[in-house]
Amino acid sequence: MNSSSEVGTTEVNSEPSSDQGLADKIKAMAVEFGADVVGIAPAVRWDDFVPEGYRPYDLLPGAKSVIVVGTRGPSAGAWRSPNPRVMEVLGLDFANDRAIAALTGWVETETGHMAIQAPGLPVTGHQPPFSYMLAAVLAGLGTRSLAANIILNPRYGLLYYSACITKLDLPADPMLEQDVCPAPMCVQTYKHIGRTPCMAACPADDGGCLDGSIGEDGRIEEAYYNRERCVSRAMNFGPVAFQKVLVDLATEEDQDVRHSKAQSDFFSRSCSGVAFYKESVAQCFECMRVCPVGRQERKLK
Repeated sequence: MNSSSEVGTTEVNSEPSSDQGLADKIKAMAVEFGADVVGIAPAVRWDDFVPEGYRPYDLLPGAKSVIVVGTRGPSAGAWRSPNPRVMEVLGLDFANDRAIAALTGWVETETGHMAIQAPGLPVTGHQPPFSYMLAAVLAGLGTRSLAANIILNPRYGLLYYSACITKLDLPADPMLEQDVCPAPMCVQTYKHIGRTPCMAACPADDGGCLDGSIGEDGRIEEAYYNRERCVSRAMNFGPVAFQKVLVDLATEEDQDVRHSKAQSDFFSRSCSGVAFYKESVAQCFECMRVCPVGRQERKLK
């Protein structure tokens, strides 16, 4: 993704930026709190990408900056485990929330400026008011990929993101000019078999989620992602699944069958997913397992 064109300033962003030293200190604290990468974007950068109601200052009036952190999920060892459940039960995808929660408190305490942890879940209905994926792109931490639109960081590949919205006016990081996806290896694979590794792992024409094309310039020309198919495989134990299984239990007339379902492993995992009890919110990692981006970070003994 190319850098966006410069956007005009608004009233809430008219003050001069604070010094780079404070931004560097904030980034250092984010890393201390567990972040692997940190980026800062001006609140006005959202104006070109989302409508009113989904911008940082719609959540925190007077917001000027958004601090985005990214953390690695599964460890190199977890990726290698022959049991895929290992990556589901270790709570590997919540370090980003812990880091941003600590950083948000630090910003308010140490700088005297308001800050809020950006909500990544719906506050009403089913649509979250803030996209962590977009925030990562706008803060220069990654670009969208052919693999389910997952944001890939150029060094680590798959990361989990969270964001802090603050009234601090901080120097901004540039957006990435070079697309992370497709990687050179994926371009060559596409030329030979007409698919990238992720598309081959979950092909849309064979019941999977992914399809797309790469142009002569080596960039994404078209991307297809079947969210419904993906959710049925990768999001089986979150709130939506709990709602479905609860209806199933309530309408089951056979007492023995109802008891069996209530005591099943599936219902237990659905309950733990709702409670965020170390149960991963995603169960399918196959597109990321074959992605070459960030693989060097998982090459350990």
